[in-house]
Amino acid sequence: MNKHFLSLLLIVPALAFCQPEPQGQKEKEEKKEEYVDPAYAKAAPEVKDGDTVLATNANVEKFLTEVNYSDTDYSSTVVLNYEGGFNSKNPAPKGTVNSDRPKSYSVRWKENMDAGKLMFHLEDKLGWSRDLELFSGTCYVDITNLVPNDTYTYSVVGQQGDTLTKGKFNTTGHLHQIFFRNGCRNGRDLGGWTGLNGKTVKYRRIYRGGRMQSDTVNDEGKVEIKAEGIAAQLDLRGTSDVLGGPAIKGFEFCAPVIETGGPDMLTVEEGAKTKACVQFVINSLKANKPVYFHCSLGRDRTGTMGIILLGLLGVRPGDISKEYEVTYFAPMGYSISSSESSTVFQNTRDKWVFKPTAEFFWTEANKAKAKGKDGSFADGVENYLLGIGISQDDIDWFRNEMLVD
Repeated sequence: MNKHFLSLLLIVPALAFCQPEPQGQKEKEEKKEEYVDPAYAKAAPEVKDGDTVLATNANVEKFLTEVNYSDTDYSSTVVLNYEGGFNSKNPAPKGTVNSDRPKSYSVRWKENMDAGKLMFHLEDKLGWSRDLELFSGTCYVDITNLVPNDTYTYSVVGQQGDTLTKGKFNTTGHLHQIFFRNGCRNGRDLGGWTGLNGKTVKYRRIYRGGRMQSDTVNDEGKVEIKAEGIAAQLDLRGTSDVLGGPAIKGFEFCAPVIETGGPDMLTVEEGAKTKACVQFVINSLKANKPVYFHCSLGRDRTGTMGIILLGLLGVRPGDISKEYEVTYFAPMGYSISSSESSTVFQNTRDKWVFKPTAEFFWTEANKAKAKGKDGSFADGVENYLLGIGISQDDIDWFRNEMLVD
């Protein structure tokens, strides 16, 4: 089992307990004072042994649960009816919305100064684990970036081997969202979707998001990224802002310099660059180095790459369009604007990038059908990738690697 340092936010502790007022006109009204335990004053909601908690942000979860889009008709969207980074009836100030951030929870225990330094251990049933050394007297730790539909076990052990707490909890949800300090936004795992032959796209292998660089990732964030297991960075940006090297020393890195997303990214002229991106992902996974790919905002060039990868894995286009629209739940500037300072268009499935890109791959699917394939969306993506030079062996390897029963 590979172990990575656990990068979790440690803040001054907190928990509020409230006694409700008696109900009914005939009852004597008696107001109890709220008691706040100073040990947990700023902690996230507590998770206890045996609990089941939601890993995905509640706003995103509601959208993914309720919406079922067509695979072929992209003439409408409903995402703007949901509370996210932007709502036409009630726009939120730029940077104030946190729906692109996953839920956080705290594991708590009774303070014990005699236990010395503590070791917090967290692991899941998928074979991932983290360890974090804590100061003497610490009585809680916040955990986030949890994988949905998973089981986690945890323990806190003192310097002399005494166990201060241990337990197990389950997670639910539709999406493995990620957030790295101090502001790497719009991040999520491509895992969890249903693909070819009813198999599931594997978690913790491919991630997408907004830019990963010095102004969005501080030292603490770099530890968090490594703890997640990410070891390769694909920068999809153009000449004005592309990085010259990885944000984290030692990471595999690729930056073919791509100016725009959508069908422009799929032209014959741009084919060599798109091939380089897909090949980089495949080669990184072959080296057991999970990949984070991004443009500036994680929206259009990133969205196009997400369509290619999920499409190749056989995720249905209706689901891919939902995954594409999750970007809407990031703050204004990421979710709806043509730049970080203006709001020219909305990032939805019925316009700009998703619709023409999906239609491009359906055209490729018809070409594949003429060659004897079924003519599925996955066949269309495969036909395109074969045309730009990705080998059938690499396509087959990628599908076998990324899809699990």
